[in-house]
Amino acid sequence: MDFSRLTQIILLLVVTACSNTEPTKMGVIPQPNEINYHPGTFKINDKTVIVVDSSFGEKQLTEEINSFLRDNFNTQLEISRSTQDNAIHLVKSMEVARNGAYSLTVGGEGVVIKASTDQGIFYGIQTLVQMLSPKTEVKEPVLNYVQINDAPAYEWRGMMLDVSRHFVPKDSVKKVIDILAMHKMNKFHWHLVDGIGWRIQIDAYPELTNKGAWRKVKGDKKPWEDFEITSKDAEGEVYGGFYTKEDIREIVAYAKERYIDVIPEIEMPGHSEAALQCYPEFSCDTEVITGVYCAGNDGTFQFLQNIISEVVELFPNEYVHIGGDEVGKGSWLKCDKCKKRMQQENLQTAEELQSYFVKRMEKFIHSKNKKLIGWDEILEGGLPERATVMSWRGVEGGIEAANAGHDVVMSPGDPLYLDHSQGKSEYEPPSWGGYNNVLKIYDFNPVPKDIAPNKKHHILGAQANLWTEQVKSLSHIQYMMLPRISALSEAIWTKVEKKNSEHFINKLDVHFDRLDEMGYNYSGSSLTPDYDVSYNKVNKVFNLRLHNELDLYEIRYTLDGSNPTMQSELYSGPIEYTTAIELNAMCFRNGEPIGFPLKKMFSTGFGDQCKVTYSNAYNETYSGGGDKALFDNKFAIARGDDPSWQGIKEKDFEVLIDLGSVNELSYVGLNFFQDIGATSVMLPTKVIISISKDGENFKTVLDEAIATQEKREPIIKHIGSNFEKQDVSFIKITAKNRSELPEWHLRKGSAWLFVDEVSVK
Repeated sequence: MDFSRLTQIILLLVVTACSNTEPTKMGVIPQPNEINYHPGTFKINDKTVIVVDSSFGEKQLTEEINSFLRDNFNTQLEISRSTQDNAIHLVKSMEVARNGAYSLTVGGEGVVIKASTDQGIFYGIQTLVQMLSPKTEVKEPVLNYVQINDAPAYEWRGMMLDVSRHFVPKDSVKKVIDILAMHKMNKFHWHLVDGIGWRIQIDAYPELTNKGAWRKVKGDKKPWEDFEITSKDAEGEVYGGFYTKEDIREIVAYAKERYIDVIPEIEMPGHSEAALQCYPEFSCDTEVITGVYCAGNDGTFQFLQNIISEVVELFPNEYVHIGGDEVGKGSWLKCDKCKKRMQQENLQTAEELQSYFVKRMEKFIHSKNKKLIGWDEILEGGLPERATVMSWRGVEGGIEAANAGHDVVMSPGDPLYLDHSQGKSEYEPPSWGGYNNVLKIYDFNPVPKDIAPNKKHHILGAQANLWTEQVKSLSHIQYMMLPRISALSEAIWTKVEKKNSEHFINKLDVHFDRLDEMGYNYSGSSLTPDYDVSYNKVNKVFNLRLHNELDLYEIRYTLDGSNPTMQSELYSGPIEYTTAIELNAMCFRNGEPIGFPLKKMFSTGFGDQCKVTYSNAYNETYSGGGDKALFDNKFAIARGDDPSWQGIKEKDFEVLIDLGSVNELSYVGLNFFQDIGATSVMLPTKVIISISKDGENFKTVLDEAIATQEKREPIIKHIGSNFEKQDVSFIKITAKNRSELPEWHLRKGSAWLFVDEVSVK
């Protein structure tokens, strides 16, 4: 038997079996659409050269490679125009004709990246760079023999950054663009204008940046509350900033070098308080600025056309975004000029007047050889013939527009708003809106089933949006982007049939090291421990299961209140308990904590026989799950829309809990919620807790007045009492509702109490 031949056959079978599977440790994100491995390796050394086809811009593309090799392997390669072995070849080839497409081959002669465009070569280089990183996995610049054929599934792969609410410095914008580029994203939607900040220099209207870019800071009020423009040098605290035209050109050029189109957004006809406080003559009412341009004033259109004329000179790409969302149309219906316009144009509704406004601006934008794109509200009253729709209120607007023959970018708030929370922990930094985790974004498909088959080509792609009401720094921007932008990049680059969430999760393990090496502040929310509790009625034992979203890494925990370390108990299966436990759990990666801790008290004093009697019924909309909600071992998070909160309007929270048996207890407590900034939910003014063995004679263990907190951010306040251990069968809890909201509150009317999870031990 020829054993050497047998070895070759076995090796060939192994390679063939693995030829369509990327090794986990390669970790390229987004996943290439076709990848096949072959036996052998190529090592980059000091004799390797970069061979550049004369059709390509040499400096930009070769520096992309050399800067990486210098930083990671202390290697600088020579540049050549002559084909040779031991080289990284950048080759123009019409065989790879699709825009953004490339092929990458590693073989005996070296590396060959082919594309018909510089953009395709750039994407091939991004793949090469990821194949050679991170340092934790790649100690030397050695590449497996491989053949990759790749192209984007969608032509629009973008992210929007809002710089109006909180100004983002120029260098920070560049770092955002860097993150997009490494993930092969190609659109940067720059939200330059909104109600509370004008961020772009316009020569024709200097007040837009002299005053519109600056706002008075008014105590603890949010920026959009009682908004008032000012000047940079005004007395008192002033906040703001803007980009000069030179800044804009610099950032646009920077993005172009990374094959990213910059799409400016100039809001109209609503969200325009800053502009109209500078130039009130274009408001319906010059005394009360509503933030909506007067649609009956021809001067309004001349004003906006003059602005657009300057904007298009700065942005060479094809689209101009005009916003068009959330237009408060009430001022139009009261305005004599607007009513006259409606009569002249035979318009019956305010929606039709908005359509008139958008169509008139679209015609002008088209005359500048640009395309108008707007949020899906521009559908209201009738869409301009050539307009592109960005669908943010779900996908329905996108479906309507695509079926009507319009191009669409899918950008639904659920799941593509990056200002939404990505984790459930109370330790998460401030966020806005709903809950969009990593895998929810990864599973997003831009083409809904309700789009006609012959209209699917109108879906250009998808875009994530990062609004900055709560986001004030580059570090926080990166936290909200990563790793969610990694998930989106694969969702819209890789074909649906080539996606694999388990594979993506494994690649994230490598990608985290890559992000660490690049100094990016990515989120560990997907690794924060979460829990499920079940109860075995037969054995009367509770089972606590721990997990995280990605099901990665070790979870270690303590039950004595101490912080977990690598020496703490390793979670390996359900934790059984028959008495109350105080869990503190943490995920560890490479010996270091990652994400946030899970700190909860899990009670055992409640069983099936437990009964809760309410003096005042909870609101059915905020039931928390019904009568068992207060002891279901599901802790509500610091969001008013969490379904575990139980809500009562105006009246007090008064319950009698019959435990159904005698329990030896020494503690009773529960959680209350407050979010003045977004809800009418406030903390109680007083909490009384009483206990009894017989249900007739009660002993008060807590009678505490609760201080009013005017903090705007969400609060979860745990209120409880320790007492001498004793037999308890009944618990009575009263929480006083203030009934009416205080005068200083943002809202008027009834106050709510939100309650959750009674804990005992």
